Amino acid sequence: MALRDILVCLDAASTGDGRLALALNLAQAGKAHLTAVYTLPKPHESAAPPARLGLPPTVLGPASPDGAGAIGGEPISAAAPVASAARETERAKGVEQRFREALPLRSLDGEWQMLNHGETAELIHLASAADLVVLGQYPDDDSDGLIWLQPDDVMIDAGRPVLVIPYAGAFEHVGKRVLIAWNGTREATRALHDALPLIGGAEAVTVLHIGARQADLEHDRPWLDRIVHHLARHGIPAHPEESPHEGISISDLLLSRAADLGADMIVAGAYHHSQLRESLFGGVSRDLLDHMTVPVLMSH
Repeated sequence: MALRDILVCLDAASTGDGRLALALNLAQAGKAHLTAVYTLPKPHESAAPPARLGLPPTVLGPASPDGAGAIGGEPISAAAPVASAARETERAKGVEQRFREALPLRSLDGEWQMLNHGETAELIHLASAADLVVLGQYPDDDSDGLIWLQPDDVMIDAGRPVLVIPYAGAFEHVGKRVLIAWNGTREATRALHDALPLIGGAEAVTVLHIGARQADLEHDRPWLDRIVHHLARHGIPAHPEESPHEGISISDLLLSRAADLGADMIVAGAYHHSQLRESLFGGVSRDLLDHMTVPVLMSH
């Protein structure tokens, strides 16, 4: 099934332009409707007013709030949060203008949505009507207050595949050289099939099965071969690989092999071993997204 509805999340981060370029290229390839959702960062909290020095109000009359702040050493600037909000609005307008100008140039239909910080439920509703959601990875230092969008929220609550783009590097195209992480689970199967519209024109696809022991790899080999033949029937040139992880983290093995192959995308299932929501998205899935060097397509 072709991608007919794509949603891309944009924000004030410097990586937003690259995310938009990739989403536009994906939409153009499938003649898809593109929804751009601009997510505002967490509002800056105004500083608490400094303590007054205790001048009696009868000296010059009752002290105004600004005057009281000045007496305490620094004037209170109530306009600071307003100015910050105005800057964010201007940034959003600039991104919106670039988005709207790009659509007719590519003969695309699209729409613009804006969400305030923390409106996750609204994002889930929008994502539920998309074939693919494009999100960005954020660094550990979230000084801009952008990290309220988590891939697991979209995958688990909306049930949609998510393509996460690293904050380091330029990725305007994906799907030519692909590494698929395969372990026979439901989640891996879902991710592989969700990736089909993106990898139909791939030059090379590697299906990598990582097992704890050599005996596990031998046991699962017929199923791995069957998946490769399934991809071949879709016209996708794929070949199998096996590797025991031998104490090395699976995410490290995947990222290392992706670098060796020159992969432009990793496909992986977001799997879990616990019914608790806190454990639905962890282990290999979290490590992979924390240390990703190429875009990662994940499904749950």
